[in-house]
Amino acid sequence: MLKSDVISSYQAAIGRIGGSKSSPAKKAAARAAAFKRWGRDTVPMLEIGNLNDGTWYSGKGRNSDIGLWDSRSRCFWVTCIVDSIDPLAFPLPGARRVRMKRERHVSDDGTFQPRKPVS
Repeated sequence: MLKSDVISSYQAAIGRIGGSKSSPAKKAAARAAAFKRWGRDTVPMLEIGNLNDGTWYSGKGRNSDIGLWDSRSRCFWVTCIVDSIDPLAFPLPGARRVRMKRERHVSDDGTFQPRKPVS
C-alpha cells in the first residue's frame, strides 16, 4: 500500500467523524454562544474605547488568551502554534511554527474578549 493511500484513508476516517464527534471544546463553544444569544455575558469585558495601543491584554480568544492591542488596525495580535504535516514522513510529526494572527474585538464581530491588561 502506498503512503498516499494510507494518508488518504486516515483523512477520510477523521473527516467522517469530525463534525459529529462531541468534545469539551465544542460544548464550551455552544454554551458561550447560547449565553451570548441570551445576553448573559457573566465575565466583564473591556470595551474598545478603554484599550491602550501597544498593551497586552488577557482574555478569551479563538487562538490565544493573550493579545496585543493595535489601535491603528483595530485588532489584537495573538500568537498561535502551527504543526505542519509532511506527507513523506507521515505519521511522524512535521515542523512546528509559531506565528502571529489577528483577531478583532468581539464588538467588531471578532473573537477576542479582553478582560484585563497584563502587567
